[in-house]
Amino acid sequence: MRRAMSLFLALLLALVCIPGIAEEYAEGARGDEVERFQQRLADLGYLTGSVDGIYGRQTTTAVSLFQELNGLTSTGIVDEATLEAIYSTQARQLREGLERDDEGEAVQLLQERLILLGFLDDDADGKYGKNTENAVAAFQEHLIAQGVSRVASTGEATPVTQEYLFDEARSTYLKDLSLGVEDSEVRRVERRLRALGYLDDTPDSAFDDYTEDVVRAFQSAAGLNVTGTVDKQTIDALFSTSAPASERFVAHDIYAGDTGAAVEAVQAALAQYGMLAAEPDGKYGSDTEEALERFYNYLSENGSPYAEHFAMYDGVTAAAQDLLADEDFFVYREDVTSGASEAEILRVQRRLYTLYYISESIIDGEVGSKTEAAIREFQANNRLEETGVADEETQRALFSANAMGKNTKYKLKVSIDDQRVYVYGLNTFGEYELDRTFICSTGLGNSTPPGIYTTTTEPLNRWQYFQKFECWAQYSFRITGDIWFHSVLYDAPDTSTLRYGSVYALGSKASHGCVRLQVEDAKWIYENCDEGTIVVVY
Repeated sequence: MRRAMSLFLALLLALVCIPGIAEEYAEGARGDEVERFQQRLADLGYLTGSVDGIYGRQTTTAVSLFQELNGLTSTGIVDEATLEAIYSTQARQLREGLERDDEGEAVQLLQERLILLGFLDDDADGKYGKNTENAVAAFQEHLIAQGVSRVASTGEATPVTQEYLFDEARSTYLKDLSLGVEDSEVRRVERRLRALGYLDDTPDSAFDDYTEDVVRAFQSAAGLNVTGTVDKQTIDALFSTSAPASERFVAHDIYAGDTGAAVEAVQAALAQYGMLAAEPDGKYGSDTEEALERFYNYLSENGSPYAEHFAMYDGVTAAAQDLLADEDFFVYREDVTSGASEAEILRVQRRLYTLYYISESIIDGEVGSKTEAAIREFQANNRLEETGVADEETQRALFSANAMGKNTKYKLKVSIDDQRVYVYGLNTFGEYELDRTFICSTGLGNSTPPGIYTTTTEPLNRWQYFQKFECWAQYSFRITGDIWFHSVLYDAPDTSTLRYGSVYALGSKASHGCVRLQVEDAKWIYENCDEGTIVVVY
């Protein structure tokens, strides 16, 4: 409020003072008029020194900066045009400076801009920590490399630094980048290409063949000359807010042991066709190899001309991935009911499992009552005749990318790598979308078993005692067997007996297999999730 009043008074004074301007003001000048425009420059954020009516070096610097950022010739001298601009309502207001440990919306906006420009590889959480400080310093170094002399690489987001950062008309181009180049600018470009969905790789400083392919894909989507070289035109298009996103990354060869979106996409396709009984996790392990072997055999038996593309179980070429994305590999062979071939029953059961209709223990190659009931439920959810027999129409729906899975109010996905519980809720279109995220501790080693589970009980105990480990926890909810969601630990059913070590361990593996949560998060699951809730551990 005080700052707004000061600006208002300065503008009123301007109405009186401007008509009488006949002289210029330069370093060494003194007087009331100098003090008035010093105050205005201070209110706008350009002058950080004293408002004392003495035109010194700091005032010269402030005037020069004001002129530069407001479309005037930067002389450091206040002439009539400059003074008029200083008092104008159109004068550019500088943002307040930000530094380490600051928090809030201004920090979040700063982070979002740093992310867009490829300097920050982190979340925009509104907290000015080490990563944000390093990103600001990297941006300042970039400005210096462009020839900007008004900043220093300090990691502090000064008002001047932010002016350059938020200036959407300013190009961040530094140099051309092409195949074989090793440069930090390559990492910045790759971060942006990954954020836009073109790149499936960890950004690094090496401009390799895959980088060139990805750049070509972006240039094509943006309507640029497709050269594979990152020039100024490409930089400006890439780091604009209107840069086109890609629905699918540029495919590249993948091999056993690899991780990433390409692996996850292959796994999703294998699950769709009933070859993989697991939630896609982006990790190319033995389960994925076995699923590829099943897929190859399936294609070979059905005489597919594409079978040989999938003959290598420990690797999938970019061409094979494109086929998975573009072709329909479904082949109807027989109705799946009691007496059908084991291979076809297993294929149907695996798909029902990944759509959450049956538990893993039901995948046995036999059509029993639970498999038949699951087929009926799938048919009901997908508006098919409820026969309990997987006929051609049912299979065509079941093995499609649009198959409707079993829906519960919430789906809980526990990421062992992230040590997070991702809560998905149904939107108005009947689709799951991320609702909230909880930090957690899963089990040490491999004691938290990956899999797809449907809870078989209501949330159980407000306080639960774990006799084997002689500890208590709040808000327990069984996932499967002895694996539970529950709060951090206590010595007794009394909040004053909290074991602080279990709190500090959140975010890392620490339990004996259960999923530990902050009290409020365990309580949320306890109060909002019902029997039958889908839980995916991966």
